[in-house]
Amino acid sequence: MIARSAIRQALAILGSSMLLLCWIEQSSINAYWRQTFHRPSQLEVLSDLSVWRVGADLGRGFRDHSRGLLARLDRWDDDMIAYFNACCLRPAPPPVLAPQAQAGSKAPSTASEPVLPAGVKTQPPAVSAPQQAAAKDSRLLLRPGQKVLLAGDSMMQGVAPHLLRPLFKLHQIKALDVSKQSTGLTYPDFFNWPDTIERQLAANPDIGLVVVFLGANDTWDMVGGSRYIRFASEEWEQRYRERIRAILASAKAHKTQLLWLGAPNMGKDKLNRGVHYINGIFREEVESAGQRYLSTREALGSEDDAFAKFMTLPEQGEVAVRTADGIHFTRQGQVLLARRVLAELRFE
Repeated sequence: MIARSAIRQALAILGSSMLLLCWIEQSSINAYWRQTFHRPSQLEVLSDLSVWRVGADLGRGFRDHSRGLLARLDRWDDDMIAYFNACCLRPAPPPVLAPQAQAGSKAPSTASEPVLPAGVKTQPPAVSAPQQAAAKDSRLLLRPGQKVLLAGDSMMQGVAPHLLRPLFKLHQIKALDVSKQSTGLTYPDFFNWPDTIERQLAANPDIGLVVVFLGANDTWDMVGGSRYIRFASEEWEQRYRERIRAILASAKAHKTQLLWLGAPNMGKDKLNRGVHYINGIFREEVESAGQRYLSTREALGSEDDAFAKFMTLPEQGEVAVRTADGIHFTRQGQVLLARRVLAELRFE
């Protein structure tokens, strides 16, 4: 039998650890509570105590240190890949040249221009069909050595793995997945996407494309100080647009392309109406900034505003593309969305 004193000691240690964790991580707990339940947490009443605010300051310091460490590890990873490519990979074999002309025979010259009679103007060289096609290709261009930043909520978390593999395996493009579930633009105290994307772009100047997939967690009232700002009100929309513009401004400042995915149709009517409203804001702001907006409804078999759990594929017949919650995607739906994103890209 375990002595009662040992049980009391274990419970005391457990309780003290939980109290210490709440003290240090109070900001994250408060923000998560607001994001999930849309009302203040019970810990916020303690914010008037100076000793409680010390814990919040410590928590912020730990998080800043953690972000700095992760940034250094990411740079170390890039340096190791560059070192490996420079010292260990064999160079490509030289091209095989055609045999030279036999001795004594004069090869026709292709370098000099033909001599034309006076007054006859030369015609510009004809543009080949592939060159014309490349000039008209409106897909987003990624060059060797560039990276792709994947940002978004749990919708992006499902799609990202199906982008990471083909980007690297087929095109040697590294993708950075910073997606985080239960996040959006309405509760920056819980997770601040404009700041996160700015930090990533500053730490990785070789990012050539940012892909954003948000909206499912944003159809709620915002917190404005001690009050709530009603969803879709004029003040709500103004603040929401400002946060979108902050992301677009970061992409512009770092000369980075941006592809913003609209939220798909949702299985719940209220949520579905909300994301349609948000998608309209996304499209207006993104296209006004000269960046690319991409609707995801059609890729999942929807031709209108109605939710569709199943769609018919040519080789597979009817398949489920959405999960039972009416928000997320099955593996097949994730693959279809990833293919739709890849279809917007071209590579050198």
